[in-house]
Amino acid sequence: MVESDSILLSSKEVAGFLQETCKKGIPFKFTAKGMSMSPFICDGDSLIIEPFIKKENPGIGDIVAFINPVGGNLIIHRVIKKQHKQYLLKGDNVYYCDGYYDSKDIHGIVKKIIIAGENFRGPGLLIRKIFLFFNNLKTIIVFFSRYKILTLVCRLINKLI
Repeated sequence: MVESDSILLSSKEVAGFLQETCKKGIPFKFTAKGMSMSPFICDGDSLIIEPFIKKENPGIGDIVAFINPVGGNLIIHRVIKKQHKQYLLKGDNVYYCDGYYDSKDIHGIVKKIIIAGENFRGPGLLIRKIFLFFNNLKTIIVFFSRYKILTLVCRLINKLI
């Protein structure tokens, strides 16, 4: 039997840990599951979430960690619009928006994406690194995401990697 330093938790359990660590101002690291943010964030990538400080607002284009109030699940998606004191959130690889959320629902901001090396090699890894570079150009990414162009591009890139 091989011992591992990881523990498998449900999305709700991870959400609970995220809330508690962020309340204490401690960065949170976990392994992403799902493809709603692919190719920026893929299944198996490690994410470092820094607590969202209520005095600071997430910016348009930031990738944030929020708890879905309906299911209690942790979701990592992008801020694509701000209206009053609410944020419109959307996964890059999905056609629909999550809806508007208050800052109280946003617990952290993704500060670092650590690519799961065993999943990507060669051209796939290069494409991922190019996408991560473009993530810094938030205005362009948000424009493409808001008009669902990014979703189409993401799906094409996902077929290539």
